Amino acid sequence: MTFAEILEWVDRKLYNQVDTEDKFKDLMIVYNQAFMDIKRLKHEYEEYETITVADKLEYDLPSDCSVDNVISVQISNSPNVTDSTSFNEFRYAGLKDRISGGRYYTTAPDNKIAVAEYGRAYPFGGRVIKILYYPSVPEVEVANPFEIPSGSPALDSQYHMLICYGLAKMVAVQGHNADTEMHDFYQREYDELMLKVQHHLSDKFNVAPSNYNQVREWF
Repeated sequence: MTFAEILEWVDRKLYNQVDTEDKFKDLMIVYNQAFMDIKRLKHEYEEYETITVADKLEYDLPSDCSVDNVISVQISNSPNVTDSTSFNEFRYAGLKDRISGGRYYTTAPDNKIAVAEYGRAYPFGGRVIKILYYPSVPEVEVANPFEIPSGSPALDSQYHMLICYGLAKMVAVQGHNADTEMHDFYQREYDELMLKVQHHLSDKFNVAPSNYNQVREWF
């Protein structure tokens, strides 16, 4: 389904007076959540590499990554960039974590991460930083004045009904005549479909890791 077809589907199923531009903003909220849920369930991650600079604390994340979507940060043991196969894992450090006793990364301003080893900036240069992450939703350009963007969500078509149901439940309770029954109906439709998707993808993609350094996430 295209973005326009999703909006048309909601308008056919649910009488509403919500402005099309506002509906599209809600569509993007639902789309972002569904996109990330599916990526996580399918373990579809991207890999980004950069090179350390001695005693440098902060490093840029790729433009389609936020720190919340980082799966793993590893730094090679060897300065041989082309043959680096042995990596040390850096754990995420929250506000209350003590970083003096290990290898950690944490949030830094301007979409960066701070990388520390035993309480100080990583000391060695020329090592490979490998970041595995779930990518953000591809940017959708919106014209001004507003026009419904061409194209479709970057999800397999079998998941587009998640966006339809999610948008319908949001639209149902907007305006002066909020319809909680329709909201609850589409919430159930969304939940039932997502449960089916979770079962299908969990059975298909949740495979035990074959080696120590393989990315692992358990749902």
